[in-house]
Amino acid sequence: MRIDQKAVIEMQKVVFAQLRRNDWDKVSQLIFEKYNVRKTPEACRGLYRRHKDVIEMEEIVVPNLEQNQELIKQLHKGADIDHLIKVLRMSRIEVFGNIEELRQKGYAIVQIGKMYKINKQAETTFEEHKHYHDVDQIVRFGVVSDTHMASIFFQKAYLEIAYDDFQSQGIETVYHIGDVSDGHYVNRPASIYELYAIGYDQQLDDVVDNYPRRKGIKTKFITGNHDATHMMNGGANIGKGIDGRRDDMDYLGHEFAKIWLTDKVDMDLIHPRDGSAYALSYHLQRRINNMSGGNKPKILITGHYHKFFMMFYRNVVAISMPSFQSQSSFMRGKGLDSDVGYMILELKVNQNGDIIECHPYYRPFFVMSHYYNK
Repeated sequence: MRIDQKAVIEMQKVVFAQLRRNDWDKVSQLIFEKYNVRKTPEACRGLYRRHKDVIEMEEIVVPNLEQNQELIKQLHKGADIDHLIKVLRMSRIEVFGNIEELRQKGYAIVQIGKMYKINKQAETTFEEHKHYHDVDQIVRFGVVSDTHMASIFFQKAYLEIAYDDFQSQGIETVYHIGDVSDGHYVNRPASIYELYAIGYDQQLDDVVDNYPRRKGIKTKFITGNHDATHMMNGGANIGKGIDGRRDDMDYLGHEFAKIWLTDKVDMDLIHPRDGSAYALSYHLQRRINNMSGGNKPKILITGHYHKFFMMFYRNVVAISMPSFQSQSSFMRGKGLDSDVGYMILELKVNQNGDIIECHPYYRPFFVMSHYYNK
């Protein structure tokens, strides 16, 4: 299939509008996605230069904030492309380009027939990831959970200390077990007064700008119930948004991810939805009891409860993680405490996939700052 030269120019207009620069790799990618034809970036640029002066160009319109807000508004209701072209006064390729840009920012835009719509359902993922380690070496990684960034009770200083420790210990991978952000529960109106960043855009910017970054360390994370409020409120997946803007943070899925540390040693990361229990062991024990023999992971780590607890049960190393959020007003009203701390986990495994040694290094913090000061 031949690509019309005008289509190449239209593609370049979209790139210019979105990125403010000539990105011929992006043009090549857009052509492949739309026409299923591969053209090198150099070929696209050559077509553009040869024909840009002879093909009448429409005025390039850079989408402004109002246009983006209107596009999001239309996608919340659901609309086909022809309707969006008419309402937004954009070309077809510009509409497609802006939809893709919103997807890159984390908006869950789905296509149902000819209709495009923002999906507000935060559905649990069941992704598996291979993060293989040498079985002849000690497996070491850091674990954090429930940072609740944007909450005035977020303990940023302690999170920075944790990453300083990870770096000094030579840790290269840190797993975050969900609730990176505090989100916004609209059914708790008073909670807005406990936020220093409100809404998806502000909280995404806060995580991108202020989550600890250390050379040589990758943070691999799942999202939790607080992160999911961004989906429920506006259809935006903050996990994808963070992943798209931080090259040192990898989004693994919502509420669940299975990590293969070796080809025989698996670790489940889970951010549950249920409430706290009086006995610290209750949730872990019940979850493991409900697993059939062949489906039990070697390691199970949960977030959500803000309580540190560890046990070895039915051949599973089970850990409930503390948080980096001190006791909030909501938790105080419910009579719930919040442990603050982090962990470094060291494992020694054999060729059969058995964990023959397990050394958890847990560091708790006790003196909390009452309000987060950026």
